[in-house]
Formats: sequence, C-alpha cells, structure tokens
Amino acid sequence: MKTCLKCRHAAWDLTAAGKLHPSGGGLCRYPWKMPQLPASMYWVGHEPNPCGGYISRKNDLKDHCSYFNEPPDKQGD
Repeated sequence: MKTCLKCRHAAWDLTAAGKLHPSGGGLCRYPWKMPQLPASMYWVGHEPNPCGGYISRKNDLKDHCSYFNEPPDKQGD
C-alpha cells in the first residue's frame, strides 16, 4: 500500500477540537525494533538508529509499505 490513510499505525495530526489537521501530516507509530546481532558481531561506533516516520494524507509514499496493517472492520463486532 502506498498510502497510510487506513493504516492502524498512522497517528495523524489533530486540531485543538480533535479533528484532522488541514496540513494532512502525521507520524508512523509502527513499533519497529532492530533485530539483535549474533554474540560474535558488534557495531563499529553507534548502533544504527532509524530516522523519519513523517507521513501525509495528501501525498503517496514512493514505494509500498511492508508494515501497512488495516484495522479490523468495526461493523462485524
């Protein structure tokens, strides 16, 4: 999926009234964790740290997101 519109990990910016902000911005809140290295390996310098996470309701992503996860349908509850 090249959009975050229906993703459960999308945290959209809201106005003071609690409505979607007109800027269309937000953050991806996917709980990504880096896998551990084997005990025989180590990082030279600092361990890598992912950056970014900014998403937009107005622009599509450049590529499909592997972590897109649509919430279950509420009507069937």
